[in-house]
Amino acid sequence: MKKRFSILVVSVVILGLTLNLFGVLISQAAPVEKQQGLNREVPKPIPATNIEVVKKVPFSESEIEETKGKLATPPGKDKTGGAATGILGEPVSGNRYAVVIGICDYPGTANDICISDGDSLHMYKALTALYGYNPDNIHLFKDGGGTTGSILGNVVYDIPTRGNIYNAIMDIKSYATSGDEVVFFFSGHGTRGTAADGDTEETDEAIVVYDNDGDMDEDGYSTLDFIWDGELRDWFTGFGAQRIIFVFDSCLAGGMNDVATTGRVVSMATGETQSAYVYSTAGEDVDGDEIKDGEGVFSHYFVNEGMLQGKADKYDSIADKPDVTIEEAFDYAKAKIPFLWQSYLRRRQNPVISDNFFNDLFL
Repeated sequence: MKKRFSILVVSVVILGLTLNLFGVLISQAAPVEKQQGLNREVPKPIPATNIEVVKKVPFSESEIEETKGKLATPPGKDKTGGAATGILGEPVSGNRYAVVIGICDYPGTANDICISDGDSLHMYKALTALYGYNPDNIHLFKDGGGTTGSILGNVVYDIPTRGNIYNAIMDIKSYATSGDEVVFFFSGHGTRGTAADGDTEETDEAIVVYDNDGDMDEDGYSTLDFIWDGELRDWFTGFGAQRIIFVFDSCLAGGMNDVATTGRVVSMATGETQSAYVYSTAGEDVDGDEIKDGEGVFSHYFVNEGMLQGKADKYDSIADKPDVTIEEAFDYAKAKIPFLWQSYLRRRQNPVISDNFFNDLFL
C-alpha cells in the first residue's frame, strides 16, 4: 500500500511540474500573439477645434549647406552646460521594446516632407545594431508601409495609422514589466489645437499620423489624424516598465512633455511653440545608398551622427565599447543644430529635454 501511495505522490509531482513548465512556455509565447493587436478597440479620435498642422520647415539647398554644423547656442548663453552627467545610471535588467515611427511621405502631397523617411530607419538601426535590441521587439512604422532593402536589409514596416500605433503601445503595455525598457520615437509633423484630451491646457499639441482609412480629401488634410499630448500620456499610464524613453522630432515637440514622469527621459526637438527643420530630403543615409530618404535636423544629429556615427560619445563610461547615452545624444544635437538669421526673421530650433532618470541612461 505504501509503495502504491509513493508512486501516486511521485506521479502527481511530475504532473504538477509538467503543467508548470507548460504554463511557463505558454507565458513566454504569449507576447508573440499579443503583438498581432487583434480584437482591440481603438479609441475614437478626440474632439478638437482650432487645429493647425505645423509642418517641418525645409531649408533650401544653399541654406542647408550654409547652416550645417553651426552651433545653435545664441550669443551670451553658456555653452558648457548639458544634460549628460558622465555617470551611467542603472542598466536595464529586463527586456527592451520600442515603437519607432517616421513619416516623411504623408497621404497626398500637401503635407509631404520628402519621398521617404530615413529617421525611423536610422533609429531602428541604432537600436538593433548599436544597442542590441531584438528586432522582434520593435514595432517599426514608416510612411505608407512596405519593405526596405538597403539600410537595414529586408525589413518590413507598417503604416503609421492611429490605430496601428495604439495597438503597438498596448501590445507592449500588456507584457512589459518593471525591469523592462521602452523607447517611443516619432519623426514627422506636429499640430496644435484645443483638444478634449483630459488636461487643463488651453492649447494642446499632438503628433500627426495617418488616419485609419488612408483616404484623402481634396484639401489634403482629411486623411490626417492626431495623437494628442494628454492622450499619449494616458496610453502610457499604468505601464509596468518604469524606464521609458521618448524622442519627438516634430514642430511644437516641447508640448509633448505630458508623458514625463519618474524614470522617463523625453527628448524634444523644439520648444513648445517652435518649428522643427529638415536636414535632408534625399540621398543621405548612413550606408551611402542612393535612396530618397529624408532626415529631420534633430534626428540627424541625435541618431545619425550622435549615435550611429558615435560623435556624441563625450564620456567613455564603458571601456572599448560605444556608449552614447540619451543625454549625450541630446547634448550633441542641441549644440549642433543650426539657426538661421534672415533680414528680419530669425528661424530658430531649440531642443529641450525632460530627464527624470537618475544619472545618464544607456539604452
